[in-house]
Amino acid sequence: MAKHKGSGGKSANTQAAAKQSAGAAEAVAVAPPPAPTPAQPSKGAAATMSRKEMLREAAARKRRKQNMYVAIGGIIVALIVVAIGYAVYRNSLPVVGETTFPTQGNLHIPEGTNHTAAYNSTPPTSGQHYANLAPWGVQDQDVRYEYLVHNLEDAGVIVYYQCDGDCTDLVNQLEAVVKPYIDSGRHVVLTRNDPKWVENGVHLHQDMGAPIALVAWQKLKLLKEVDPDTIRTFIDKYEGIDHHQAGIG
Repeated sequence: MAKHKGSGGKSANTQAAAKQSAGAAEAVAVAPPPAPTPAQPSKGAAATMSRKEMLREAAARKRRKQNMYVAIGGIIVALIVVAIGYAVYRNSLPVVGETTFPTQGNLHIPEGTNHTAAYNSTPPTSGQHYANLAPWGVQDQDVRYEYLVHNLEDAGVIVYYQCDGDCTDLVNQLEAVVKPYIDSGRHVVLTRNDPKWVENGVHLHQDMGAPIALVAWQKLKLLKEVDPDTIRTFIDKYEGIDHHQAGIG
């Protein structure tokens, strides 16, 4: 009887162990699988993406620079247009107090003769003149109008002075204004107007009615005293403009 019981107990134990093993297997079978790990890009893929981003950024920087240059260029062009427009407008304005005379032409006459048609201004602003002209610069001797009119035709400005007695102070003041133009090769003459200059009974100069006269082709501005700003404005406005007519003068 005792032997039978032992055999029966062993069988029961075996069965219990089998059940336990089956339960564990079943528990393992139903456990959810672990979450998959996200795939990581390879080093080659990461490098490729980085190069693409760098290229995109470089292209964006290039576009920004181009846009900036275009904007700056537009501003510069606009400023140039405004400056040119202002210069044209300024040059179209007369110097305050100047007089414009009708042209009397560009006819040449034999050197040494007198003009046969009276000039319409003193000093003259156009009309009959010699084929030669006076040297540019400060003149130490009186110069006939017939030479100086040719200087006007050749894009020049004449600054005349007229005074009785010693003109040293007046000349020095005028030289201080016109010398920089002369030294830089501009077409400017500083000369005396002497209404007492007479040859063969003919007055070669006439009274200007003022101590200073600024003269360009068809333009005349009289001054009672040296006014450096007005003189410079007049020279800057009219010097360098040629007045030759085709086939004449």
